Amino acid sequence: MSDIIPIAPEPRSLPFRRPADYYAAPLSEVRPLFPRWVPYGCGTASLLVIVVLFMAGTFAGSGKAGSLFAMLFGTMQDEIRGMLTKDVTPAQKAALDAEFKTMRGKLAAGSVSMDRLQPVLRAIRDASMDSKITPDEAAKLTRAAHDVNSVATPR
Repeated sequence: MSDIIPIAPEPRSLPFRRPADYYAAPLSEVRPLFPRWVPYGCGTASLLVIVVLFMAGTFAGSGKAGSLFAMLFGTMQDEIRGMLTKDVTPAQKAALDAEFKTMRGKLAAGSVSMDRLQPVLRAIRDASMDSKITPDEAAKLTRAAHDVNSVATPR
């Protein structure tokens, strides 16, 4: 017999680059995963988002956003109206609507501070936790809105 050593077949080329090949290759052959502009573009976008959020917070705290908050409370009022149970009387519904309407007007005028709204927001959260507002919860909401309306400072 002859001294011929069988040669192993050439390995098939893969349609992708193996991690070992990527890390073993010299830097001149390594192609970056992302284009060069990606870190700058994403960084600029995140900086822009932070600036916009800061400006929105400043606008909301300046007192000029009263109409925005009035609209928000109008939306909450509509949602609350949909959660009222059948036990809530028409008089309770009318009183709740009247207090919320007054509060929205004072918010739009800028005569209600954000600190004064916290009890109303807590009452809304507690009452709507189970997506049903009973007569007792409606009375608590009306009382909380009345308290805000009675202490509002005129501008």
